[in-house]
Amino acid sequence: MKSLYAFVLAILVCEFVCVPRNARAAVPAAPSEQSKQTQPSVASSTVAPPSEEAAIPGPLRSFLRMAAISQKVSPEEVLPLLARNVVVNGFQGGAGKPTEFLILLNWYMDQARELMALAGPEGVIHVANCAEAKPLLPILGYRMKESCGPNAALETTNADRAFLTIDSGFPLSELEDALRGGKPFVYPFASTRVPILFAPSDWITAEKNSNNTKNKDVVDSILRDPGMARLYWAMSRLDVETRNELRKSQGLKKLVPLAAVLDFYGSHISIRAGKVIVPGGTPAESAWKDLVGISPGSPSEFITRLLAKDDGWLAVYFDALSRVSQKQQPYFTESHHLRNFYEALRGKDLSPSPTRHSFRPDQGLFLLVNRLSFEPNGQPHIPGALEVWKEAMRAKSESKIVREWGKRAGGWNSHRRPRAPPQCSRLTIMVFSGSIAPALRRRLPPT
Repeated sequence: MKSLYAFVLAILVCEFVCVPRNARAAVPAAPSEQSKQTQPSVASSTVAPPSEEAAIPGPLRSFLRMAAISQKVSPEEVLPLLARNVVVNGFQGGAGKPTEFLILLNWYMDQARELMALAGPEGVIHVANCAEAKPLLPILGYRMKESCGPNAALETTNADRAFLTIDSGFPLSELEDALRGGKPFVYPFASTRVPILFAPSDWITAEKNSNNTKNKDVVDSILRDPGMARLYWAMSRLDVETRNELRKSQGLKKLVPLAAVLDFYGSHISIRAGKVIVPGGTPAESAWKDLVGISPGSPSEFITRLLAKDDGWLAVYFDALSRVSQKQQPYFTESHHLRNFYEALRGKDLSPSPTRHSFRPDQGLFLLVNRLSFEPNGQPHIPGALEVWKEAMRAKSESKIVREWGKRAGGWNSHRRPRAPPQCSRLTIMVFSGSIAPALRRRLPPT
């Protein structure tokens, strides 16, 4: 794991070496109102209009059991949490072979639809006697072992169906008791309506195999398309104004390829009054325009470029700076700093992708930008003083990059800061983690 010491070293070196002295300035006063806008929440955003609904076959309780969702969730949370579980647990290797969890859930959906057909328009399974039980039992995976009466019993004929019957909570023992006692068995089995984002047609037509949409619904799209599931989960965590603008201007199909980046790094993206709220606020908009390639005043295009640029690394940067306090944001988003620090993070090699694994690849960046402290003049505080860092850089190392930094370290002082070699990147951070950071830890005074 990359060391936090390594991130501290990399950014401080980029600050004292990569950035010319005339680009440095004290931290300006933070905007008074932007702190309320930079990290929006759904609760504080515009109230959503009445939602469309999707049908889930069978009782909601049974579906939640099979989908590994708590029975305590609200109806509005059902499909977002389903999408989340499909993303996390549904496919091997992210989008490969379906896991046992997803296979069983799809089997349950098929079984539930068969039971709904048996329940009829009234949505009630009614069994008055053994003869009426014959169509029901094969769907459940059972048959009569003994004839009706006091000795009536059921036995398994299809292990997969029987497992779904038990795991979904179907009242099999009550059915068996009714057959044994000659009493009617009545069990409501109607579809359940739950709210969805946007219209069902938006999701169905955006699916990978959208040409075959017959008899499909939103739940099927989420279960069978990992990209669709990831986009649904990501969109559900955006505020209403932002997700509606993206849907209206870009369309869901164009967003599916960006779903992984939006999922990992999109929760702090927010559109207000027709423009994207960027880290640093209004003073930083021109710097973000230069970095992204389009103005935050064109919100949908700005967001899609932000998510797509450099395989998602710019979105990583945007997300990390969005979480920084309002007091620190102006320092990181000053025009020279914004580009230089991003180039240091990105490096020349974009591999590995920031969405390749289940966890953020550069979680140390979040710790660094939030915990970096400043001197009264607005410059970063150097732990242990500059001499400690110079000594660490001059330490013996087998790394060519570190040796090159060491040659330049002798000229570091508060007035003269030479430019960095071109390897000021994530590669440098990794090298520092293995060679410089241990030496630095030995030299820094204990905290």
